[in-house]
Amino acid sequence: MNMCRNLLASIALTATLCAGAADPAEPFDPMAANIEENIANPPVGEKDSQNVAAAMSRLATSLKGAGYDVDYVRRGEVIMVTLPCSRLFAPNSVSLIPTASKLLAPLVPYVNRTDNYKIILAVHSDNTGDEMYSEKITADRANAIDEYFYKINGNKDTDIIPYGLGADEPVAPNTGIANREKNRRVEIYFVPTAELIEKTKRN
Repeated sequence: MNMCRNLLASIALTATLCAGAADPAEPFDPMAANIEENIANPPVGEKDSQNVAAAMSRLATSLKGAGYDVDYVRRGEVIMVTLPCSRLFAPNSVSLIPTASKLLAPLVPYVNRTDNYKIILAVHSDNTGDEMYSEKITADRANAIDEYFYKINGNKDTDIIPYGLGADEPVAPNTGIANREKNRRVEIYFVPTAELIEKTKRN
């Protein structure tokens, strides 16, 4: 089972996604990279970007059809699914609620396509509680979701890369119940693998 890498102190999600690319002389290690580096790698060449984005758009259409909230990242080359923490966890809990599987189970076929997608899991919180609490609860929640996919996959590693990101990346002001609920979220990124990039070249 993957262990969540809580890299809050070393990452800045507002930086450009292409910043901090790995030294070309060294192989890229996704398990040692921060979230920005993982979203940016593997890179897609300019001439291949349109084909890769088209392939990822088909994934997005499928996920939207299954009822998920989908956004495009990195010129459409990466797909991000956002899930509200309230549909996965009780308040202040790091254990998945019984109905969480209704939201997570339909994602299993996509998560298991490790030939096509690198899966990055990021959990966010609102700013209630101190920084240490926010870091811990998001890390533990990321681990819980990671473990769910691990178990439903027959106790086989899914290669998910989990991050607990605390409260540093709000999508709404932390004022009012509704806004804080928006900030308590899970983001699942589908990043095209080198294998998928090569497939799009042949199509």
